[in-house]
Amino acid sequence: MNFYKKAIFSFILVVFFFVIAVKLIEPVIDRQIKNSISDKKLSEKLKKELQNSVVDFTPEKREFYKQIIKKSYKKWKPLIDEALNEANNELNND
Repeated sequence: MNFYKKAIFSFILVVFFFVIAVKLIEPVIDRQIKNSISDKKLSEKLKKELQNSVVDFTPEKREFYKQIIKKSYKKWKPLIDEALNEANNELNND
């Protein structure tokens, strides 16, 4: 009889700790799910904003975007060239 009391007590303790663990982890998981949903909403908003900005493409916007693209190209051109050269060398060596 003593064995059954210990077994039931152990079972109750395991269930109790399992419930506590679930209660502690639940807010963390809930927050992560909400953050991923909000990130998706943010990306949808940005996508809509980009689509709307192209619809009304004034000469000022065209010049503004042209300058941004030009600066980005100047910044990344050496790195792209270096990567292309390394890839071509690897292809030629094989």
